[in-house]
Amino acid sequence: MDLFWETRNLTQAREDHLTCFVAAALEVDAAFRSAYESRVLAPLAASGAVPRIAKVRTQVTFVAEHCRPDMMLDLAGGRAIACEHKLDAPETLQAAEDGETLQQLERYLELPCVDAVVYVRPSLKPPADLVLQHPRYLRPPDAPHFLWRDLYEPLEKGRHDVTAWLRRGFERLGFTPPVPHVGELWPDDSEDVKRNQSNFDKLWNATRSHLSASYKVSAGRRCELYLEPHQSRLIRRAYVSPLAQGGSLLRVRLEPCENVLPELRRRLEAAVPVLRVPPEVSEGRLANGHSYIDLLAPLRLVLGTDTDAKEHESKLYGQVVPVLEAVLLDA
Repeated sequence: MDLFWETRNLTQAREDHLTCFVAAALEVDAAFRSAYESRVLAPLAASGAVPRIAKVRTQVTFVAEHCRPDMMLDLAGGRAIACEHKLDAPETLQAAEDGETLQQLERYLELPCVDAVVYVRPSLKPPADLVLQHPRYLRPPDAPHFLWRDLYEPLEKGRHDVTAWLRRGFERLGFTPPVPHVGELWPDDSEDVKRNQSNFDKLWNATRSHLSASYKVSAGRRCELYLEPHQSRLIRRAYVSPLAQGGSLLRVRLEPCENVLPELRRRLEAAVPVLRVPPEVSEGRLANGHSYIDLLAPLRLVLGTDTDAKEHESKLYGQVVPVLEAVLLDA
């Protein structure tokens, strides 16, 4: 049984669900708690001693201030840390008494009973300069906020079932560090990342070669594939990218034709069992109003621990090609 993943599908409040499991793991697993303290609370260390967590609370309401941080860490010694956890949502705007509108983090930093504020997201989205420069804003020395993947290594040190469930959930959600032998793929504002993207693009050779018989295959500016089927009554185009969620998820996106969603879903349900890694399937609409279906799989699990480029080519092929062939089959 894996209670994190099984219960995740029972609620739409995914951020609260994740927060509850993080809080539970901190409460029951001393090894994870110690590693979390060393990773997140290190900037608060005095005389080399990292602060220790005495109590964890979730969804703590500050009635007068109209605030409710996702998680509060009460430290030994009396200090309190407010933690804001995000998945896809931006910061929430909150109205102040003077009529101004403040972002969540700005509001939390004004709480008199809070000594520091921690912000965690799946991918980089820096808060306002006012927050970044605030003396009570707690962040890594080389980033504007913590990423969920920063907690993956502490989870690996855990010894409790709750921590193991959460770690496996992080793997399925792509909250993991870059695959060591692939390197950082995002953001591409450094020569090292651009080089990694260029090298990754070569791993599409087998996939690109096979699909070129049925698709017009174009390379993206980085290491994505853009595909237009020569003939298909199910999809207009497809897009494949290893850059989803900061380079931790492999995305296969399909843009359906009109009135074909039931059949397309049926084809995908038949294709998913043969993929290397079961993807998370979601649907939505683009800015132009067209619908899409996303299949997202953790890149770390797709590629595994092999360091051989040919193995990587084969594994990417096995994750992508069955999907793109399924939507071309005759009815």
